[in-house]
Order: sequence, then structure tokens, then C-alpha cells
Amino acid sequence: MEISIKGIRRKQCGIIESMAKLLHIYTIDNPEEESFLRRISKDVPKQEIEGEEFQVFLDDLIYTAQNIITEEGYTASGLSAIQVGRDVNVFCILKENSSVFEIMVNPVIDIISPTLIIDREGCLSIPKTEGQVARFEKIKVTYLDRNGKKQRAVFKDLEAREIQHEHDHTKGVLFTDKLVD
Repeated sequence: MEISIKGIRRKQCGIIESMAKLLHIYTIDNPEEESFLRRISKDVPKQEIEGEEFQVFLDDLIYTAQNIITEEGYTASGLSAIQVGRDVNVFCILKENSSVFEIMVNPVIDIISPTLIIDREGCLSIPKTEGQVARFEKIKVTYLDRNGKKQRAVFKDLEAREIQHEHDHTKGVLFTDKLVD
């Protein structure tokens, strides 16, 4: 049995197996990376979610989201697997009013409120760029958690915006594709 404590994965016998690492963020500044960012991500089979390799990747994804700081001094409010070179349908979002990142695997979004809110967005994959994007105010998301358990939850405001932004990444869409005047 494995236990994950503060980014360190341990076997029950207490031997450190590996430590979470900072992953490289793909950006549009590199043409090959931009092409990769435009891929449509593949769903993750449930048996893969439970595997050690995937769990280590999730640790690394969260660790990167927690520790990345842009040149402008911004931190991450979410991070998609495609942004770190894995074209799988996975992302993490920062839970509102906390420092906890939640993993969402194979998410499906249903719009609850048709109201669109326009607000400023930026992206780790598009350095030094911000813009106004319209997002739905309230959504319901059905997804698998990091243990493969099905979850359903309603999100609004900032969390709904973060989820829609990260979900767009899994579809090969960047926020600059959705800018409003």
C-alpha cells in the first residue's frame, strides 16, 4: 500500500519511493508545444487511474500547480495535463478560498445557468497575455476523482470559470480563441 504525504510517495514500510517534481509547462512560444496544446485529450481508462504511474503523474501535476510562478508573479488556479505534455482528459483546479487543488478526470460539463460573465483571464501556456472571456456562471460537472470514484458537483463564479478554462484545454482550445471585445 502507498501513502502520499506532502508530495512524497512512500511504501507502507516507510521507504521513500519518489518525490513529486515540477513539470515543464508547454507554451505557445514554442511551435511544437503549441501544436501539442491544440490536441484533443483522450479519456483515461479507470484501470489506468488506479495505477501507480498515473498517481505519480497526478502528484506531479498538483505539485506543479502549487509551485509554478509566472514571470509576472502569478500563481496557478488550475492546470491541465495537456499543458505539461500529457494528452489525457485530466486537470486540477484550486478550490475557492483554500490552497487545495482538486483533480478532475474525464470531466463532463452541463450548463446550469445560461448567464455569461465576462472577466479577465490569463494562462500559463500563453505568457504575458490576458484578455476578457465570457464563461457560464454556473455549471454541473460529472467527473472521476483521483481514485476513480464518480463525482458530481455544482460550481459557480470563479471555480466554474477555472473549470471551463481547463476543460477547454482538454479540447485543444486556448482562452485567446474565446476573447471578447
